[in-house]
Amino acid sequence: MGITQPAVSKYMHKKRGIAIRLEGVSYVDEAANKIAALLVSGKAGKVQIMSKMNEVSLRVRKGKLMCDLHRRLEPELNLVSCRICEA
Repeated sequence: MGITQPAVSKYMHKKRGIAIRLEGVSYVDEAANKIAALLVSGKAGKVQIMSKMNEVSLRVRKGKLMCDLHRRLEPELNLVSCRICEA
C-alpha cells in the first residue's frame, strides 16, 4: 500500500490515526477485516484495496461519524445545518 513498516506499527499501537474512533462500528470492522484478508492473500491489487477503503470512508461520512472530529477542530461550525458529508 506504499506505507512503511514503522507507520504500520504506529497505527497498530494507536500512536497514529486516532483522531476518530471507529472500532465497534460494525460496517467499519467488517470492511477492515475484508481489507486485511485481501492484503494477506496477496490476491488484490492496490486499486481494489483503495476502492474498498473508499467505500467504507463514504459510509463513515454518510453516517456522520466525522461530526465529533469536526466539532473539535472547528468549534464555530454549525453542525446542525452542515450537509458536507451528505454529498
